[in-house]
Amino acid sequence: MEHRLQALLLAGAGWSDQSPATPITVVAIDEASIDTLGPWPWPREVWAELLDRLRAHHRPTVIGLDVVFPPDPRQDSGNLEFSRSLAAQLSVLGQLLISEPGVRGLPRWTTVLTDATGNAVPATLDPESYQRDRMPGILGSEPVLVRIPAVDVGHINARIDPDGVMRRVPGVLCADFSLDTCSPSFVQAIIQQLTGVTYWEVRRGSWTGPAWELIPGDFSTLALPADTNLQLIIPWRHPSGLRRVSAADIWESRLPPGLLDQEIVLFGGVSIGLGDIATSPLGQTVPGVEVHAQVLREWLQRALPFEPRYGAPLAWAWIVLTALALAFTANRLWWLLAVVATTTLLPLIWAAVAWSTRSALVPAAGPAAFALAAGALLLVRCVLVQHQRVAQRAVGYLPYPLRRLLQQPQHQVPRETGWGTILVADILGYTRQSRSLPLDKLAQWCDLGMDHVVHHATAHGAMLDNVAGDGALLIWREGTPEQQARAALDSVRAILSTLPALNEKLHALGLPPIAIGFGLHAGPYLLGTFGSGQKRYTVVSEAANLAAHIERQTRYYPWPVLVSETVARLVPSLTTNQVATLPAPDGSSMGLHTLADEPDNLWPKGLVAKTASTST
Repeated sequence: MEHRLQALLLAGAGWSDQSPATPITVVAIDEASIDTLGPWPWPREVWAELLDRLRAHHRPTVIGLDVVFPPDPRQDSGNLEFSRSLAAQLSVLGQLLISEPGVRGLPRWTTVLTDATGNAVPATLDPESYQRDRMPGILGSEPVLVRIPAVDVGHINARIDPDGVMRRVPGVLCADFSLDTCSPSFVQAIIQQLTGVTYWEVRRGSWTGPAWELIPGDFSTLALPADTNLQLIIPWRHPSGLRRVSAADIWESRLPPGLLDQEIVLFGGVSIGLGDIATSPLGQTVPGVEVHAQVLREWLQRALPFEPRYGAPLAWAWIVLTALALAFTANRLWWLLAVVATTTLLPLIWAAVAWSTRSALVPAAGPAAFALAAGALLLVRCVLVQHQRVAQRAVGYLPYPLRRLLQQPQHQVPRETGWGTILVADILGYTRQSRSLPLDKLAQWCDLGMDHVVHHATAHGAMLDNVAGDGALLIWREGTPEQQARAALDSVRAILSTLPALNEKLHALGLPPIAIGFGLHAGPYLLGTFGSGQKRYTVVSEAANLAAHIERQTRYYPWPVLVSETVARLVPSLTTNQVATLPAPDGSSMGLHTLADEPDNLWPKGLVAKTASTST
């Protein structure tokens, strides 16, 4: 993630770069050059002639050859011509530190001074660890070429990440010969020629600066920012913005005279067949010589990218603060959203500002990704918890068949028909109490009464269909008609037997006692959703209407419980007694029964006489 963020910043800098052109030209050893000058590798005489033709029309400041010229007996005569040509111009050759033990050619070492402030030195230069980190072999150039005073040498080693991308280039590299066998990079050798220095100092960077600084001589303002392994971050640009000409153009003198005056001219292979090709983080294949060119360009502009020392500690501190903020707001959805957005965006803004103002690459992707990932998990959890809370609140308002839809919303709203036993319960004297009790007391009084009824009825298997102020409708749907009737009557008995305890509680609250009438009937029913806007899930049945009508008849009899003849036939004969008849519109009549085995099945003395004319 950090690599992707850095690549994004580098890509943006490439497209938006408005900096003036820098005096660097890449001379490409391409297919056209090989066709013109002959097959690779070119004889040393060809190199000598090529440099002579370059200087015939141009006056470059430094020439860098991203090539190693190892000893070859066949090149003895060519070496004389080549050394003569190199001696006429400040030049830099390449050398390679290799894993194969031994020395081939003449290496060029440079004095490297470690930090004199007492701070630890990088592992690359640490005497206690150099056996582990140093290379056991080196491939150098022909001694006659290296010994030329105008020639300097730098290593051209590459560092490729496991994913095949080249993001950094080694700075100082040391060979496993002695503590002093260290080679600067090709770029550092160019800088040595430009500044005239002969040594480098490795100094600890400031808290806001890089881990280490590679300082040429006493020129601290020209330091190269390096990481903990003395590697430089390559300032990839696409497009690179570098001038590139073909070596064939120089050979054929096709360039305008003076075009390369005062230029740093770098020769290097760009043909895929030469093998010196790197893959950049921007997804481009780039010749190795352009790596040196891009590093040199940004060094000249004092804009080499680096990772500040404070970056990692600050990133971890931000992660800790983010974790605390997420934990604090984990159960508050909108606050959590704000924290996630803030802790995700601020590191990215920090990275953009640090890059645009100081070319600093700070580790912002990790903190941002942590905030986003942890925040997303907590947001999902918070939504699920809130959904669960809503479901827990809603479940008390929903009939049982609808409750499963809260957990399984893909199911259809159930619709059923069958045989059911219906109970209608109503508080006696509600109208009279509504005139004397405050609304809050009236609501409390009704709520306690209806809760008493619903509690015992549902405990005996009933489903609550509706509660309307002082009344409730419940239905038994499970079991045989006989089982339903018995369960309904058992629930009524439980309600009546515990009613005195409820009235004692009401008395303690300063509320009047409650008397409840019950009407029961049984028959076919339809249970489903009705309405188009505000939908209702309820029972549609003639049995429900008759149960309500039967309940109203309790006002005119001494018994608070009346059941239809249909229900009475479904229970043992000694359970009920017929006490009245209910005429029907068609001229027929239905017998009304009451409980014969329930001593509490009586209205309180004098209550009916007072309420018969005023009950609702």
